[in-house]
Parts: sequence; structure tokens; C-alpha cells
Amino acid sequence: MRTIATRLGMVIVGVIAGAPSIGRAQMPPPAAVSRVTVTQVKPDMLDEWLDLQKNELMPALKKGGVKTRTVYSSGLFGTAGEYVSIVPVEKFASFDEPNPLTKALGAEGAARLTAKLRKCIVSQHSYLTTRIADLSNTTQTPPNFITVTRVRIPAGKAAEFQNIVKTEITPVYKKANVSLTVSQRGVGGNPSDFTLSSGLTKMADMDGGSPLVKALGQEAFLKLAAKITALGPVIDQVLRARVNDLSF
Repeated sequence: MRTIATRLGMVIVGVIAGAPSIGRAQMPPPAAVSRVTVTQVKPDMLDEWLDLQKNELMPALKKGGVKTRTVYSSGLFGTAGEYVSIVPVEKFASFDEPNPLTKALGAEGAARLTAKLRKCIVSQHSYLTTRIADLSNTTQTPPNFITVTRVRIPAGKAAEFQNIVKTEITPVYKKANVSLTVSQRGVGGNPSDFTLSSGLTKMADMDGGSPLVKALGQEAFLKLAAKITALGPVIDQVLRARVNDLSF
């Protein structure tokens, strides 16, 4: 049982976040559906890739109609050089139109920028994700760090999993005023995969313990952890840092 607790101590719980960072913009609640792109950057091309992102890609995306993009990086507890960008999907009909780079730069300009970016990366993969509103506790201020845990729940057990989260986990986050985003992957990913993202203001918040352990006590938490792991395995868990220079 203690092995379960160790794995889930940060899996389904995160940690209590501190006060919002001064000067951070207040953001509206995230869109229900987003396109998530995971990019692995070549170590020796990282500086060039970041420069292209800041000085060419971001201005083009904004000009091409992209309203917001959030970028996270991993490395301290995850894969170095991995960046995740999240862009809301307002309507799928937008994918029938020219992409934002083509709108902003024209076909030739978009191709040139895409080629420059491509030579900087090892791989790139995109998938859709849908936020489950009644399982989540979104906050206006985007967290500086997120602990993202992916669990694989078979279709026949999805309703049971969501009920456990809704009745036993989400209320604790709401009471503690800690951000929690629960999402299910779609096209481009495994639809059996659910992610639970808990926010942190600073790394020191991890020293404070989890909201569930504090609220329920160790014994009750162990029972809850056992119920979750009985439904499906934990695939991975990553700590990501928000990259403000690449987000808008």
C-alpha cells in the first residue's frame, strides 16, 4: 500500500499552491477542447529554436488569428528539451481554413519558417484533449508549474474513475483553492488516457504535502489511492514549468 501512496502522492493530488505571482495576467477559464503539441528539441539547436519561437513564430501566430497559446517545458523532472504547447480549439471548421502561419506569412513564407523550425527538432506530435469541467477546478491565474499525471482507464471503468474524482478528489482541490485540470485525450492520442494537472506557484510548495493527505489523513488517502490504481495504471508523471516568453 505504501508503494501506491508513493506513486500517487503527487499523481492525483499535486500540492497546495501558494499565493499567485505578482504581476501575472488574469486568464479566462481554458477552452474545453485544445490541441496539444509535444516537441522534442535538439540540444544543440535549442537557442536557435527559442529565438525562432519568440521572434518569428509567435508574431506570425498572433497575426494569423491565434488568440492564446500556453507553453510548458520539462527537464527537472521529465525529458530535457521537451516543450508542450496548448492552443484552444474554438471550432473544428478552423482546420478547413489555411493555417495561421499561411494566413500571416503566405504559403512561401510559412514554408520557409516551418523549414527553419523543423531542422531544430527531433520529433513533434499533436493530439486533442478535452477538459472535463465538472472534474476540474480552474483558477484565473495560470500556475508557474504543473504536475501532469497520465492514467489509462479502460472504457468500461471510465465512469467509475470520473465518479471517484468528482466526489472524492475535486472537492478537496476546490476547498484548498488549488488548480486541478482533468482532461481526456482524443484524436492523436489514446482515448483511454486521462490526465490530471495540478498547479504549483513555486517548487517549495512541494514541501507542504498534498491536499488529499492533509484533508483525509494518511489512512483514508491510502484507501483512495488503492481505488484509483485498481482501475488502471499510471502511465507517466511529469513536472512542467510554464514558459512565459513563449506564451500569450
